[in-house]
Amino acid sequence: MAVDINDQGEGNVSVISRTNEVQYIKTTILSISGRNTPQEKETEIKAGDPNSLVVMPPKFALPAGATKTVRLVAMEPVQEETTYRVKFEAAPQLDDPLGESKTVKPQVTINRIWGVLVSIPPEHPQLKMGLLPNGAIVNNGNQRFKILKVGLCKKSQAEKDCAWQGVDKNIYPRSSFTPKNILSYDRVVIQYWNWIDKSKYSKDFPIH
Repeated sequence: MAVDINDQGEGNVSVISRTNEVQYIKTTILSISGRNTPQEKETEIKAGDPNSLVVMPPKFALPAGATKTVRLVAMEPVQEETTYRVKFEAAPQLDDPLGESKTVKPQVTINRIWGVLVSIPPEHPQLKMGLLPNGAIVNNGNQRFKILKVGLCKKSQAEKDCAWQGVDKNIYPRSSFTPKNILSYDRVVIQYWNWIDKSKYSKDFPIH
């Protein structure tokens, strides 16, 4: 599941109980760097960090069959799209950080850690796409874009006659994607989605 923070710095997620007992839920926030690259890394954020994402409430009781709306708030503007993972996990009880109390047994189904991917847009979004000499489509901006599909074309070939490849892949800042056999063609047409303005676009580059 993914949540995109809006331009007011807020988002929310609903946690739904499907059990017959009260459950106690705690949250953990992890910052993700190097998203969608071999260097991707998750680092836990200390509770109350004023410069990161804040979960409200950070822990709560969830009655049987109830739904709890949890707010996600970005405390400070960011210059580049920032990604967090918020994990929801059952706890024996809210005031027992060591987990020693056995008064309430968490349900097996929620004992699994449930993670939500949270994206914070940059204060001044810049979507910049480029094509490298080796055929890689590179993100030179400060926000991600999703490549929906690419069309590989010969000279003067109409777009409908190009060789199209479905991609459906997010390209994060400073990362890239190389279509198969791209260097065998003369032009590439890229259809992509801008998650911030919720619009679909098309861009083409000469390959040689």
